[in-house]
Amino acid sequence: MTVSVAFTVSSLGMGGLERVTTIIANALSQSDDCTVTLINLANKSEYFPVHTDKYVKPGALSYNWWRVRRKVHQKMRHNDGNYTAEHWVRRLFGQGRYDYLILNPDFFQYFALIKQLQPQARIYLWMHNNYDIYVNKYFAQQQHQLKQAASGADGIICLEHYSAARWSQWNNNVQVIHNPLTLTSRGHVSDLNSKTIACTSRLMREQKGLDYMVDVAERLPQGWHINIAGDGQDREWLEAEIARKGLENKLHLLGALDDAQLDEHYASSSMFLSLSRWEGFSLVTVEAMSRGIPVIAFRLPALEEVTDNGKYGMLVPLGDVDAMSEAIDELIDDHSEMERYAQLSLERAKAFDLHKIVQEWKKLVLNSKS
Repeated sequence: MTVSVAFTVSSLGMGGLERVTTIIANALSQSDDCTVTLINLANKSEYFPVHTDKYVKPGALSYNWWRVRRKVHQKMRHNDGNYTAEHWVRRLFGQGRYDYLILNPDFFQYFALIKQLQPQARIYLWMHNNYDIYVNKYFAQQQHQLKQAASGADGIICLEHYSAARWSQWNNNVQVIHNPLTLTSRGHVSDLNSKTIACTSRLMREQKGLDYMVDVAERLPQGWHINIAGDGQDREWLEAEIARKGLENKLHLLGALDDAQLDEHYASSSMFLSLSRWEGFSLVTVEAMSRGIPVIAFRLPALEEVTDNGKYGMLVPLGDVDAMSEAIDELIDDHSEMERYAQLSLERAKAFDLHKIVQEWKKLVLNSKS
């Protein structure tokens, strides 16, 4: 007897959450033991392919008409439940019957409603970010709803152990399942001979530490530069800072890259930087490690997880630009140390193999069924 599993997204725009959800859902649907459905609350441009057994989303005509009417209601300042995401939650979760529901964070506020619509389902919350960020930032005004969902769920899935320990205060069934490496191998590994430092990041000043990036770029030795892959809301701010400080030769914005371009981005670099103030897992760090480049990052729970507490990468105190620059200089000045960390990166990347991670998901939905 097969198990019916539904994964959830609020849209399929470009983002790490959307990428990893579709990768896991698509891979799990290849199993004879599972029937996998992806539930998408939107019918908009989709950045990632869906190959699940079933795909549930609003019809294009009804969704676009709903969006038009919602804009009108918002301008008139009406608070009509028909023009919030709850409208689609009721319609899409009211059809079908699932053994497991994997809810991403946009659905936490609708936990009670979803439980009512799918009372037989075992519901798991999938935490894609740090516990502290959810409680104190993203759900700061909705802590009651967050606690209701976390304590009422059948289980919680975390990406790292720091957050898992804290969610355990609210739920006694908390598990850690890492995100898998999703960048397909093309056999390319860095030769560590370029004077290029890679960074892959959404251009969001606060979370991704773009202000730190500017400070680090200013201190780079002559001839070295940082290539940033990614785009985002603070691109104009970063471009202005680059121009104001004359860093055009030290900080290059590559924009959003496809997988082939990302492969080249990593393989043509000699180290990788992560300057985020917070992360859920930092999958881009794993991508960089898989191309054999050393990692230097601020010490965060997510980066502690990825590097095994600094065993497989260099971690410096959060916000300490001096320490970050010193770590960069250390690798530049000692090529044998750079090579050692490169080998450690390749070794660690194997822990995040897609097949291995999918087996952990299968174990969750098959062994928990009773």
